[in-house]
Amino acid sequence: MNFQFPTFNFQKRGQAALIAVILMLFIMLSAVFGASSVALKEAKVATENTRSRYSFFAAEAGIDDATYRLKRGKNLTSSFVILLNGATANVAVTTSGSTKKIKSAGDYLGINRALSASFSNLTGVEFHYGAQVGEGGIVMDQNSRVEGGGGVPGNVYSNGSATGQSGSTVTGDFIVSTSITEDAAARSVVCNQDQIAGQANPQIDFAQSFTPSESKPLAKVGLYIKKVGSPGDATIRITSDSSGSPAQSALASAALSSGLVGVSYGWVEATFSSPANLTSGLTYWIVLDTGRDANKYYVWCKDSGAGYGSGSPKYSKDWDDDPWTDVSGDLNFKTYLGTGASSIDGIVVYGTAKANTITNSKICGDAYYQTIDSSSLAFLNNPSNPTCPDPLTPGTAFPGSSDPPPQNMPISDSNIQSWKNDAGLGGEITGDCGDNGVLGCAILDNGTLTLGPKKINGNLTLTKKQTLTVTGTLYFTGNLDMNSSSGATIKCDPSFGTNSCVVIFDGWMHISNNAIFQGSGTAGSYILMLTTLAGCNGGEQTSPCTHHNAAIDLHNNAAGAIFYAGDSMANLHNGVGVTELTAYKLSLDNGATITYDQGLANANFSSGPSGGWNIEGWGEVVP
Repeated sequence: MNFQFPTFNFQKRGQAALIAVILMLFIMLSAVFGASSVALKEAKVATENTRSRYSFFAAEAGIDDATYRLKRGKNLTSSFVILLNGATANVAVTTSGSTKKIKSAGDYLGINRALSASFSNLTGVEFHYGAQVGEGGIVMDQNSRVEGGGGVPGNVYSNGSATGQSGSTVTGDFIVSTSITEDAAARSVVCNQDQIAGQANPQIDFAQSFTPSESKPLAKVGLYIKKVGSPGDATIRITSDSSGSPAQSALASAALSSGLVGVSYGWVEATFSSPANLTSGLTYWIVLDTGRDANKYYVWCKDSGAGYGSGSPKYSKDWDDDPWTDVSGDLNFKTYLGTGASSIDGIVVYGTAKANTITNSKICGDAYYQTIDSSSLAFLNNPSNPTCPDPLTPGTAFPGSSDPPPQNMPISDSNIQSWKNDAGLGGEITGDCGDNGVLGCAILDNGTLTLGPKKINGNLTLTKKQTLTVTGTLYFTGNLDMNSSSGATIKCDPSFGTNSCVVIFDGWMHISNNAIFQGSGTAGSYILMLTTLAGCNGGEQTSPCTHHNAAIDLHNNAAGAIFYAGDSMANLHNGVGVTELTAYKLSLDNGATITYDQGLANANFSSGPSGGWNIEGWGEVVP
């Protein structure tokens, strides 16, 4: 008998188990590798983040280093390298006119980050007139002229009366405003605390109350103010009082130009084209109406001790819509009242004449006035050659016209203080420059000195064939004496391009015998020669004034230069010609001529390669 036992396939069952084990192992390995891959990726990302931060820090260090060099007047090359914690930053500096762009590209082990910043150092100043004169007025001797070049009229604006002798001529318009004087009883001038306006809500608009000492028109106000960044223009408003706060409607308003406000404190004036008529003993408010910007705003200085006893400050989110909140102290301000009629007397005017009173004058255009004498009116109605140019057309009389308002000077005290600060960033020299100058400031005969920005605690004397090349704002605490038979020169460095340079003196300027002034050599570039000396307004000779008791005394032609004496008199001798002149008082001798250049209407003054740079932009860019 044969028995047959069932057959079991142990080989197949073993294979199945092996496959299951391998499958489980594969799944486990996949999970392990997956987790490892994630961990490796996270580690890689962490490493790249660390490298990225190192790269960014290096790029930022490059921008910071370049900014420091630029702001402090240090040597700043077109490219350089910064090393920081093993990272490298390649810094590139490019210049276009008054703008510098700095790009810093960081690299750390192949990871790149980059930052870029832009800077500008311009102060725009508008000289709209061949001559602009303050309250001191203008005196024109025989055959002196204010004219324009290249077909441009030579206009004059004076905040004081104008008198002329035979043949004295203005080839453009001549405007003489009402006379003004400061109300010394309505002012606050102690500055010991900052008051930020417009940086954050609700402290946006600020106001200071005051009480005038006389019942007269308010011609202008002054604020002791500075700016952070480049805020937009603000508006100054004058309001009456409403229950201890500014009224919601303005009696007068005027623009406060941001360009006149510097980064350091200085007095900035706002003039009202339609002045408010104030009443003595009543309360009025000066309102600073500005916008809100966390990075660009104004700072109005104040007296924390509240020394002005006839007013107080307040703030509001919006001057005519939101409530006012009290502020301690007194904001700094000055007020100027219209004091009386001013006049044009004995001058030929080719264009339009505007003044309260016109006498003994020959007006070839139109005339606006309150009072005119018979001879001036007769000539206005029947002009003649050769006094007036062709074509001869009878002018139109406008009797009963309102007096023209005073005009702000084109350069504010704040602008001047900012320029002085810019000069100081380049360091100081103690001692005189030019002839017998101290080390680093001497100029030999036939020699050249390149200088700026720099503050010089001394005088500048040039009596030989010498050249001073200005590479940045120069500020002399003393005087300028130029008297060189062989020709001394002060000029802007060619690097200024179409921009202009600035030289400031706290003392007088006496210029004669072949003195030469030049811009950069590019059209539209000028050199501004400015003195801050005050109180030298002609008459008996006194110290510290120069000849004719003036702050500026010019003996020879000075085309290409702008002369400025905002607080004193400038005197031009026989036959002297200049491009533009602004002064508190102006005296033109026989045959002296001011020839206005149209480009001055938009002159840009640069503090030079090393000073006064404002940050216009800063941020990360593509490497």
